[in-house]
Amino acid sequence: MFHSSFFRALALIAFGFGLSACNQGAQAQANTIPELQDLQTLAQKAEAKNLPIMITVGADWCDFCYVLKKNVLDPMMLGGDYEGKKLYMRYLSLEDDTPIPGIAGQEIIKREWAEKHKADLTPTVIFIDSYGREVADKIVGISALELYMGLIHQRLNQAYRNLGNPMRVESMPTP
Repeated sequence: MFHSSFFRALALIAFGFGLSACNQGAQAQANTIPELQDLQTLAQKAEAKNLPIMITVGADWCDFCYVLKKNVLDPMMLGGDYEGKKLYMRYLSLEDDTPIPGIAGQEIIKREWAEKHKADLTPTVIFIDSYGREVADKIVGISALELYMGLIHQRLNQAYRNLGNPMRVESMPTP
């Protein structure tokens, strides 16, 4: 009797920890820059709000890409001040041959999209409009991580001007 009650309680505790871990995993995914899965839907969202799309092209083997995601891009997502408010952000792996819906609904291969935009060095950050046109200068590589948000903000302001969007962000964000 004691053993079955003990094991039942132990099983419930383990189940609770499992649910907690699943929930933490889902929260962690929500706080990271999403992988590009559907450019057509993303473009429709961007057009509705007249916002640019920022696509960061990286690779699994790229240490600088990992550092950029961990220290700049993921915190941008976590803060909740950017996604859908100032821009739409997505990550694209240079090694990914997955087909996804393109801007006009046509199937595109992620790697080929990156090649078309001359993103052969990683990381490369590309700013496009809802039609797939580049609306700001690319950011290629990382020179000084502590200045990277300033570069993103400069390119955002360039993109806003090219979109005819009156929105502006501070060039050097305050912590």
